[in-house]
Amino acid sequence: MLFDPRPKDNLKDLFDRESEIALLKNSLDSPLIVIIGLRRTGKTSLIKSVLNDTKSTYIFLDMRRFENKEYIVYKDFIKSLEREINEITRKNKDLLSYLRHIQGVQVMGFSVSFSWGEEKVEISDVFSELNDWASEKGKTMHIVIDEAQELIKLRGYDILPSIAYAYDNLKNLSFIITGSEVRVRDKFLKLEDENSPLFGRAHIEINLVPFSKETAIRFLEEGFKEQGINFPDSEKIFDILGGNPGWLTYFGYIYIKHGRDEEKAILETKRYAKRLLSREFCNFIKEGGRDKRRYLKVIETCRKGCSWKDIKNSLEALEGREINDGTVSNIINNLLEYSFLVKEDRKYMITDKLLGEIIDVRC
Repeated sequence: MLFDPRPKDNLKDLFDRESEIALLKNSLDSPLIVIIGLRRTGKTSLIKSVLNDTKSTYIFLDMRRFENKEYIVYKDFIKSLEREINEITRKNKDLLSYLRHIQGVQVMGFSVSFSWGEEKVEISDVFSELNDWASEKGKTMHIVIDEAQELIKLRGYDILPSIAYAYDNLKNLSFIITGSEVRVRDKFLKLEDENSPLFGRAHIEINLVPFSKETAIRFLEEGFKEQGINFPDSEKIFDILGGNPGWLTYFGYIYIKHGRDEEKAILETKRYAKRLLSREFCNFIKEGGRDKRRYLKVIETCRKGCSWKDIKNSLEALEGREINDGTVSNIINNLLEYSFLVKEDRKYMITDKLLGEIIDVRC
């Protein structure tokens, strides 16, 4: 069902991602795959649908659970890994015989417990045993870290050396790293940083973008057609909500479930989007101790596109004084890094049409 608001796990429910599906399928033997895209553009759906379709074995670590935390510690990450491995051992009990030899791992019945104290389990050891088990089975184990930019907040432990070790030595492991922000590549994986353990490693990159106007209209038409509904206002809905598949899916779901009231579905979708976008924006503000007024002013200024000079002028008008060029550039770069802004030609644009709805947000 195209209008199911939950992440898809079957290829038949994905819409117009043929090239991305083909690239991911053809890259599943690669040691590192990086999938970049805004929230709700379908990264999770793409991964789960392809891995299920190819009957792949995978561990799915959803780092969104940490988005409201100011920082993450080793215990947080290792317990997430423990939970997901226990999902696999329920169906693959022979994996326990590999894991029980690791220091810091306790096997209890058909599940494992990972220590995070003085004799903590080393992630590299876990990766090695997962690789050996997968090798014995003649398969690849895929480790998915979804919204991995949250791990930038990990304190007291660096996971990158373990990933680099696996990349170089564990041929039956493949990492699929996703992020809604460009900093997942530049600030977490640090692929271009000479001091990073992953510097220079070849990888496959897949970029999921919002639907174009034409694709969004087809998506809405096909979604309503599935439900036996002739919906004439698809272009209008795109003009209001934009091309983010998440908002379009939610609109279709609400429209069908609540009596086909178009205006009510639009208002409810906007309310839902504003709530999620406001939460993400407030986390961004709190994480960096940033001046909310300045950043909201830039978002307001760039609703329909703006130049660097437009941003500087709007900030100076807001504060009634001259603002240093470096300060202006720093504000813009922060918004670019967190994917609130994108630069197209020489103009800055907000990445989501409904982002302009949060100008009165309270953090």
